[in-house]
Amino acid sequence: MKQKILNHGSFLVLLSVLLTFFAASFVMYHKFSMNMKQDVRNEAEYIKMGIQAMGQDYLTEAVGKLTDSRITLADEQGNVLFDSEKNPSELENHSDRPEVIQALKKGHGELVRFSSTLSTQTFYYALSLEDGKVLRVAKTTDSVFHTMMSGFTLLGILTIGILLLDFFLVQKQTTDLIKPINELDLENPLKTVCYEELRPLLVRLDQQNQQIARQMEELKSAEAMRREFSANVSHELKTPLMSISGYAELMMNGLVSEEKVPEFSGRIYQEASRLSTLVADIIQISRLDEKNNELVFESVELYELAQDVAAHLKPAAEKKKIDLTVEGQEICLEGVRQVLYEMFYNLADNGVRYTDEGGRVKITVSRKLCQPCYCVEDNGIGIPKKEQERIFERFYRVDKSHSRESGGTGLGLSIVKHGASVHHAKINLESEPGTGTRVEVVFPKKTENI
Repeated sequence: MKQKILNHGSFLVLLSVLLTFFAASFVMYHKFSMNMKQDVRNEAEYIKMGIQAMGQDYLTEAVGKLTDSRITLADEQGNVLFDSEKNPSELENHSDRPEVIQALKKGHGELVRFSSTLSTQTFYYALSLEDGKVLRVAKTTDSVFHTMMSGFTLLGILTIGILLLDFFLVQKQTTDLIKPINELDLENPLKTVCYEELRPLLVRLDQQNQQIARQMEELKSAEAMRREFSANVSHELKTPLMSISGYAELMMNGLVSEEKVPEFSGRIYQEASRLSTLVADIIQISRLDEKNNELVFESVELYELAQDVAAHLKPAAEKKKIDLTVEGQEICLEGVRQVLYEMFYNLADNGVRYTDEGGRVKITVSRKLCQPCYCVEDNGIGIPKKEQERIFERFYRVDKSHSRESGGTGLGLSIVKHGASVHHAKINLESEPGTGTRVEVVFPKKTENI
């Protein structure tokens, strides 16, 4: 950055100095040239007056000693009668000189002649006298290029001095410029905005910091949930395995009488079934966690799916003499069939599990405010108000003893929550202890397949 500023600064300084020098030289030279020409014209008028008053002797006696201009006097034929620098006999006829021709015609004439060899220019001014003779006054000066060249040494010294000063100033300026940037608090970039030009960058940096902080919190939360999930899985798997191991050990060691073998075998079977269900739920929720982007969406008919769920739960409902019914209408939406089935099954299964004998469970498929809705309503044990926000957590049970007796794994409602997230659906819960529970899943209208 410093090098770029120094390069740009040096280029601008050098360009400014050269342009200023050339512009000033042309202006000053033009001004000097105009003044010089006017002085020659005035001088010619004075000499003319002197000649007319005193004759040609005025030139030889006075003018040559008072001026450094070259004075020439010629007759009407162009023959040189007097020249302040050379012998008239050595000079050629001046009748073809442009300034002399103009003076004979108009009374005065002027001309500038350049000498590339000597890098000079000469201004000639001629006047016609009353007796027909022509007076010419000339002054020689350096050309504009020679004048500028003579100042190049001073220009070079001046340029070097300015560039050195520019170098030190740029070094100091860039140091002062960069210092506040180096001292920025990148953790809180908007705390001190040293330059307004940097505000958009600092705002973006602050947003990224916030995003990173949120992601870190999410990672910490996910890691905590993973550890908790792993601990819960270990605990939940350990319980049925210990039961199976214990019953099997008793039978292996012959500590169980023959009449109790069927009872112990039934307990082993129940624990094995519970273990199988738990493993299946763990696999399902893990898939939902890891493969949301790989799920295949298709057209699913909700009423048909609800009837399928009821058919699978009918034996369990009949065993408890529960009235399990399905009502509603045919509604199609774009979804993942297996995930929807797991959601619907777990909600209905919970209704059957936590409803006492002789109760009722109603499954309804309908539209709520033009949105597809799946609802399960029962008159079971209900859920206390303080527990309702936590029932969708993994392995959370409101009544742990009742849950284990009924064969629940504590993952059913977690699967429902994940499935709702996959389908961008909303879960509404209404429950009163001893009265019953009503859970509905409302899908967004855009997922409906009309």
